[in-house]
Amino acid sequence: MAFFEQQFPPLISINMSGGPRFLTDKASMSGGQRITNRRSQYPLHQYSFNKPTLSGAEFETLRSFFYVVGGDADGFRFKDWSDFIAVQSNTSATFISTNIYQLNRVYVFGSRTFTRPIYKPVVGATIYRTRSSVTTDITGTTTINFTTGRITVTGHADGDVYKWSGEFDVPVALRDSSAAWTFLGGPDMLTEWSGLEVEEIRV
Repeated sequence: MAFFEQQFPPLISINMSGGPRFLTDKASMSGGQRITNRRSQYPLHQYSFNKPTLSGAEFETLRSFFYVVGGDADGFRFKDWSDFIAVQSNTSATFISTNIYQLNRVYVFGSRTFTRPIYKPVVGATIYRTRSSVTTDITGTTTINFTTGRITVTGHADGDVYKWSGEFDVPVALRDSSAAWTFLGGPDMLTEWSGLEVEEIRV
């Protein structure tokens, strides 16, 4: 699978529904106990759009996108309008090796924290370093890989903490290799595209 570093048409994705799905096994005991086995550390996000009505221009954009990614052959970027903004208060950067760190989005509820790696930050992200309780913008001296979400920092010192801000996409692919649309016509050349679904992929 190749990856197309372009964003799925955002004015179409804004009307799609979906979210994260964890991979778990569940069993119920005769006494009523519930046993679960969480088989994935991170969820995969899925989004669907049931028979969207598209204008002629929207249809042409979506049809062209479908052709260039080869249906479900290639991955691409997807903007989840419910969760695409990173700020200092909801981010972190995890140490990978030497001076390389992975950008994350962090979710906190009560005493629990969930850390989600972000592999597709959008160009324009800002990197911050906190050293001795002082936070500074180090974007100018940091290399950001916008295809992996990893950053390379310079001059790291023990105790340094890194965060970031900006926008991010989800790496996805279409779930189906075929397309099904119905031409409705009218002055706006309306078209319905049924069964449009995308799912997150690991890249």
